[in-house]
Amino acid sequence: MTTLRSRTVFIIGYLDGIDHLVQQESKYYKDVLQLSIPDQYDNLVYKTIYSLLWLLHVNIEAEFIHFVDDDRLVNPVHIYDFATNTIDSTELVMIGYKLELSRPNRNKNSKTYISPEDYPYSYYPPYLIGGTILTNIKTVRALAIAVAFIKIVPIEDVYLGIVALMANIKLKHHLKFLPYKQSPSNLWKTASSPGYATTYALLRDWHLVSSTNNIKKISQM
Repeated sequence: MTTLRSRTVFIIGYLDGIDHLVQQESKYYKDVLQLSIPDQYDNLVYKTIYSLLWLLHVNIEAEFIHFVDDDRLVNPVHIYDFATNTIDSTELVMIGYKLELSRPNRNKNSKTYISPEDYPYSYYPPYLIGGTILTNIKTVRALAIAVAFIKIVPIEDVYLGIVALMANIKLKHHLKFLPYKQSPSNLWKTASSPGYATTYALLRDWHLVSSTNNIKKISQM
């Protein structure tokens, strides 16, 4: 029997009033990387870039990497199964929910607005929706090298799509990486689900998924 080992690292910026909580988390779990930038949506792309660079320089011995936002529920059993069944350690690939023929948002009142100066084209290249991307360490290293040569676009998932295109990284679409929240009764079938605005809701559905996974394991014995 193989024991699944994993490590969670939180990449955060600065928010007023939470320094003591960050220090406490870091002291006891040593799982926080804090950047000297405000923790806000506009800086998400920089947090992602730093994550890539950090993974490159620490030379981590991980087989698979899962980039995930803190408002998503993750089913680790399915994540590992998808990784081992669909990702080869020698290929350049990213798995998630892929969008194609997506147009830039020119509405200045939207948080996903992008100016023609930042991105002058009518369509984005294919990209995986932000918040849940599964890949391997070889791809992470290729991304980390490529970002040094590609202009930053302030929409994080679009930017990764551009970098992937330039670095010849394949994007694989998988329906188990949900673009929207589903009924809790269906969550055990998924890999990653968005839509968790509160810790209570996340913990509630996590316990549901965890108990369902245990029942499935027992029934297969």
